[in-house]
Amino acid sequence: MLWGVQIVGVVLAIGLAPFFMGIAQTVKARRQGRRGPSVLQGYWVLAKTWHKETTAPEFSSWIFRLAPSMSLAALILIVASIPWSGSVPSVWPHNLLVVFFLLALERFWVGLAGMDSAGTFGGLGASRVTTLGTGIEPAMLAAFGLLWALSGHTDIQPLAPELARRSLGALPWGLAALSYVFVLLAEAGRIPVDNPDTHLELTMMHEATVLEYSGRFLAQSQIAVAVKFTAVIALGWVWLGPQLASPWANLGLRLIELSVSSAALGWVESRFVKLRYFQLPAYLAMAAGVGMLALYLVVSGGLN
Repeated sequence: MLWGVQIVGVVLAIGLAPFFMGIAQTVKARRQGRRGPSVLQGYWVLAKTWHKETTAPEFSSWIFRLAPSMSLAALILIVASIPWSGSVPSVWPHNLLVVFFLLALERFWVGLAGMDSAGTFGGLGASRVTTLGTGIEPAMLAAFGLLWALSGHTDIQPLAPELARRSLGALPWGLAALSYVFVLLAEAGRIPVDNPDTHLELTMMHEATVLEYSGRFLAQSQIAVAVKFTAVIALGWVWLGPQLASPWANLGLRLIELSVSSAALGWVESRFVKLRYFQLPAYLAMAAGVGMLALYLVVSGGLN
């Protein structure tokens, strides 16, 4: 049964990824006093983009054409590594360090695509995306430090049984969750780290790397953005969220959590403005510091 639930969960997560992003965009627009797009707008955009003519810059190479597929493949592997049923099927890859590597690999291909486009904006976006990644990775390691200290391993498995046997104060648990929220906003490219709605050359990051894409290449890049948004949210809920007895109930709970989290992220984006690029290192350092503080409180045993 676990294999069946896992496969259905992966298919639903990928298929509903544009819907979850649509929830965030709609909530953000309503909070800003705008009507905003439909929650299904992402599907219409993808269908329209997919049927447009596919072109490539004159001086680009095979890297430019291959990058969208490689980025999307890495993100699909991440979605497949998440135990949607609440338990991990046997011999199923589910190591969190592998997920971190796949996130870095996706960022690597996005940066390569930006530089290979032979455009000024592509190189600018590639530089910003890769620079930001050097701060996201240690912040994410720190955010999950508490979970590793509790479980003693790096497998993506629910911690509910472990927490039932141990007494853990609310403060370190809350700090770990807060640290991951900071990382989530950065990894998903949302405000205050990045604005996915802008094409201003002075502010855009990820959008600059895909500016030269069109047709099916652009559609693949848009799907990858939506899948990454879904994956990083689901990754946190697998560790931090409650677990139910039934695998199918756990899958349904994960989908509900994704919907609620998408709406919450839309609300957060409507309450803040984008930070200046040179303020982002301090933001990521704060995320890492909060995660390290949670880890220290658990390891020291001061609040248990």
